[in-house]
Amino acid sequence: MGPFARRAAAVKAALKPRGTGGFTLIELIVAICVVALLFAVALDRLMRFQELGERTAMEQNIAAINVALTMKFAALVASGHSRAIEKELGANPVDNLARPPENYLGALFMPSAELLPARSWYFDRASGDLVYVPGRTRYLSEPPDAINGLRFRVYLTDPSPRKGETVTEIRQAFIRPLHPYRWNIE
Repeated sequence: MGPFARRAAAVKAALKPRGTGGFTLIELIVAICVVALLFAVALDRLMRFQELGERTAMEQNIAAINVALTMKFAALVASGHSRAIEKELGANPVDNLARPPENYLGALFMPSAELLPARSWYFDRASGDLVYVPGRTRYLSEPPDAINGLRFRVYLTDPSPRKGETVTEIRQAFIRPLHPYRWNIE
């Protein structure tokens, strides 16, 4: 055997693993930590997307109610009863929808927020507010009491005349939050 062959055999012997070829305890702990970290990041992302979906569904319901109020307003104006839109103040806006949302609990009188299921709607007959009880509030920063529900109310547009005109606009009903909310998920 020549010097190069002996040197190659020595390098092979030095690189050859000794004993059984399994994980050491340190390697196993490192692998478990990496998997746990990846799982935590994936779970955080999943919960973030669930809250984003909840916010989107809530805002779609509000948009549908606004469209229903606009359609009712248009029907009343077309029939010559435009002043009747003022009856929408304090009325349940969900009644204007073809069918209520699946998570709508109905018209309740001063319910206890802790007893209501999360991600549900109800109409508070005492205050005249439509209330959404959020399920996840990690990214919901305002109002501070949002855990008790986000409150929405029907308002009428301001009938102020335009400059130089004596004719005022017809008041139209729309729904908006009673207290502005901030649900920053991005």
